[in-house]
Amino acid sequence: MKNGFFLIIAITLMIATRGHDNWLSAFVHLPDFTIPALFIAGVYFRYFWVVFTLILSAVAIDNYAIVYQGISANCITPAYSVLPLTYYGIFWVGKHISALMVDDNTIKNALIIVTATSTQWLIATSAYYLFTTTYAKTGWSNFLVYIAHWSVVEIPVVLYWMIAVIITFTLTPRITPALNIQKSAL
Repeated sequence: MKNGFFLIIAITLMIATRGHDNWLSAFVHLPDFTIPALFIAGVYFRYFWVVFTLILSAVAIDNYAIVYQGISANCITPAYSVLPLTYYGIFWVGKHISALMVDDNTIKNALIIVTATSTQWLIATSAYYLFTTTYAKTGWSNFLVYIAHWSVVEIPVVLYWMIAVIITFTLTPRITPALNIQKSAL
């Protein structure tokens, strides 16, 4: 029951935030919720089918945006096949986080989140860079400049979501005890 409810909320947020033209972007452009959804799934919903559903949904959202909304397919290169693997990595790392709330392990959990997010981003971005025209023109010589430019744009927004998730998961059980989320036993 709670797995299905989580998936409905997570996939709705992913649809609303994956950066494509949708009803919400007319009002406000929120950063992509995919990575936070995968962390939450890793910490609290440890079943493979949950992460599989999230990753498949992310790919389906991108496919829909490209095919039916006319969004540029610039990011769809052979490197796109690396993205689901890095998503699974985030889910797997989430299993090593004790809780997404302020507690005795907050510093350790924050370091895991920052490290995993940065690593996922670096792997996905490196794969993408390899298949861009920039790489074809300059090789790896421009890579550090590329990384320096895009890392400060893309990594912090995931961390902002994670701060919001941690605040929400810390305060919600205090306000409404019935909504206390516990880790799965797996």
